[in-house]
Amino acid sequence: MKLEELLGEELYKQVEEKINAANANEPDKLKHIRYADLSEGEYVSKGKYDTAVAEKENLAGQVKTLGTTINDLKKNNADNETLQNTITELQTKLKDQQTANEQISKTYALKESLTKQGVLDPDYLIYKAGGLDKFIFDKEGKPVGVEDAVKPYKEDKAMAHLFKQEQPKPPYQPQGGAGGSGTVNPFAKETFNLTKQGELLKTNPEQAKAMAAAAGVTI
Repeated sequence: MKLEELLGEELYKQVEEKINAANANEPDKLKHIRYADLSEGEYVSKGKYDTAVAEKENLAGQVKTLGTTINDLKKNNADNETLQNTITELQTKLKDQQTANEQISKTYALKESLTKQGVLDPDYLIYKAGGLDKFIFDKEGKPVGVEDAVKPYKEDKAMAHLFKQEQPKPPYQPQGGAGGSGTVNPFAKETFNLTKQGELLKTNPEQAKAMAAAAGVTI
């Protein structure tokens, strides 16, 4: 039974809002409150996930070895019924390992894309969205439409703690030898520096003009 079904829609929303509010005030994500119906496997513990990650490279090798073994058995034992049954079992195992390997690869690719979108906790956002199956992947297993998928979460104030927050840069306010933001003015008499002037003219000519004007210099 889902938690939402147990509590009812109204009470479930109240619980979710309380949890999101508490997480927003806690900078340490390891202390964030998370909930899931574990009986249905919706949430994988960190230990289980780490184990899956450690097996990723080994899976690829196993898949290759199984494929070679199956081909050899088919060639050399076409009339052996027992070995043909073994081949069938190996083919099933091979398919299962290929599926597991694909899932892990998709997870890695999706987490990387989510990180590029400013997501601080990709694992939690994947869980919050309903799992890996809720995202779209191309034929190569690369996620598509990630920006659109995370847009609702970015716009939800209760989910702000899941994303990097850009800090606005203070405007330059020249005051004598340094600006209001503490920037040294290389054009000012007391902090005159030709090297810094050249660097500033090259990287930020508008700021260079503003600094020069503040120091009474025309460029």
